[in-house]
Amino acid sequence: MNSTGMGTGNGARVLLVSTNRERQPYPVVPNGLACVASALDAAGHQVRFLDLCFAKDAVASARSAALSFRPDIVGVSVRNIDNSDSIALRHYTPEARDILRALREAAPAAKVIAGGAAFGVAPEALFRDLEVDYAVAGDGERASVALVDALSSGAPIENLPGLVRDRNGTVVFTPPGEDADLDSLPRPALHRWIDLARYQRHGATIPIQTKRGCVYKCVYCTYRNVEGWGYRTRLPELVADEIAELKIKAGVRHFDFVDSTFNSPPGHALQVCEAITRRKLGVQLDTTNFTPAAASSELLRAMKIAGFRSLGITAESASDPVLEKLEKGFNAAKVREVAERVEKHGIKTLWIFLIGGPGETRRTLEETLAFAKWRLERGDAVYLTVGVRIYPGTTLHRIAIAEGVVPATSTLLDPAFYFSSDLDFDTTVVRLKRFAADHPRFMFSADSRSVVLPYLTRAAAVLRLPRPHWQYMGLFQRVARAIG
Repeated sequence: MNSTGMGTGNGARVLLVSTNRERQPYPVVPNGLACVASALDAAGHQVRFLDLCFAKDAVASARSAALSFRPDIVGVSVRNIDNSDSIALRHYTPEARDILRALREAAPAAKVIAGGAAFGVAPEALFRDLEVDYAVAGDGERASVALVDALSSGAPIENLPGLVRDRNGTVVFTPPGEDADLDSLPRPALHRWIDLARYQRHGATIPIQTKRGCVYKCVYCTYRNVEGWGYRTRLPELVADEIAELKIKAGVRHFDFVDSTFNSPPGHALQVCEAITRRKLGVQLDTTNFTPAAASSELLRAMKIAGFRSLGITAESASDPVLEKLEKGFNAAKVREVAERVEKHGIKTLWIFLIGGPGETRRTLEETLAFAKWRLERGDAVYLTVGVRIYPGTTLHRIAIAEGVVPATSTLLDPAFYFSSDLDFDTTVVRLKRFAADHPRFMFSADSRSVVLPYLTRAAAVLRLPRPHWQYMGLFQRVARAIG
């Protein structure tokens, strides 16, 4: 999709390109780049938005857009380095590299800026790998506007926060220094830039962010690298305004909260739910970023009234030794308590687990599977990933170096995974496959790579089956396994 904002001044011509083409199990709306587009447009720059998710030929589409628009600046978003799946690994940066090459050839005079969540994870390494002129990390709305303004006016860029650049052969990264005020940023206005109806036809839900940052210390997580430590919250009424706008102008009725953890801090989540309820918006709400650490009955009741019928809980394990090593901030007893509480409020749950992290043994694996069996028999679903992707700058990275899993010199752009030395990988996969055969609503991350699944998800969307589509996982799995 090509969308253009005309700006209000004599600013630069900026071509923004979303390179993410992953559509399994469903595509993800590029809301971060839409935020940048709205901010650049509000700052007076002429913006064209190119979303390559559904392009038949991404390289050709990028080249054509650059030739026709003749940008002064090209901004490329890289959402992920890879899919974090040790069984069915897919690496995304090679395709991003091909797209960037086409953009440079078609617009040789344009400065090339890269950003996206991947640059918050590994800014210096990706800068070298993709060979761009500049990269930005942190809040893209502020860093991108400041950089484009400076490049347009000839102002110095050396001290701009969140900037990655080359200085005499050395990659220099100026930390973002995140601003706490999110409410002053232009509204993302996703419908202006993105074909939301097409995403929904392919099973996607529409993202809403109520805050940025995180206070949890999960050893594998990159959120603090990407969004910073602590919470920067939005006014609940502004969140409700954004939902109302998308419902009225784009006909969206199902929204997915994509915060690091929707329910933390719990007071803010409660206020968001109450703001939505006051507006009588009549929408369905979802999140797959819900922690057992903060799940009071008061909050769950407010979530149900606001429009939650299901949610995803990132428990990662149901065994104390693993939860402690992962530094999740809760124990197995809390996981069971929350499971019963959520069920009592009539909310179906997708339980999300990681297998093979620090502290994992055959005993801890069986404890998690026993919990999974209990929840599956109660009508919930389970999604499980085998192995934990090691990202630079995380606690898991330090653990992996200390244990000799990865060398200290690795950039980790080539995916590396942690898998507990107390487990045998192949034996574990066999055990999980045996478990899966008995439980259709149990899904491996590798199952989500099934070539059949996107068609089933799209069929569910066309038939207007209520979202989230993971609640039909049992049927999907039966069909996919029968065909496979």
